[in-house]
Amino acid sequence: MKPFLIGVCLVLITGCGYQLKTAVALDEEFDRTHIQHAITAPLYRPLSVELSSQGITLVEQASDATAQIVIIKDDLSKQIQSIGTNNRVQEYRLDYELVFLVQYQDRIKVPEQTLRLSRDYAFDIGQISGTQAEEQVLREQMYQDMAQMMIRTIANHK
Repeated sequence: MKPFLIGVCLVLITGCGYQLKTAVALDEEFDRTHIQHAITAPLYRPLSVELSSQGITLVEQASDATAQIVIIKDDLSKQIQSIGTNNRVQEYRLDYELVFLVQYQDRIKVPEQTLRLSRDYAFDIGQISGTQAEEQVLREQMYQDMAQMMIRTIANHK
């Protein structure tokens, strides 16, 4: 009976279109890439990890690179989403906007692209430390998601 149930589950999973996330194939010109962004910026580490997991070597000098990712705008802002009956904030929204381009030595490979993400979260003054921790986790997830969105955007511009 157990093998039958496992077989049914496998058929259902494959039938619904579920697929594991696979690595995105980037051009060979990305073998030696330079990220033109502050190394201390919160996006830098997730982006460098994503690129490294693609087998790309990151170089410190733009002159040593075959490709260069240029971050034009990297802005994460916090907005009030809703206010309760007691005139206190109940929800915030984090809006993340990134503008970048990719150039290969003497030409622009990916023209200026704008990517946006938003996340809402509840705010409770009684649990201020928990809310701050939740905001920090959301910020880190947004940087990770943005790095993955960048890789997919670059891969789609072949």
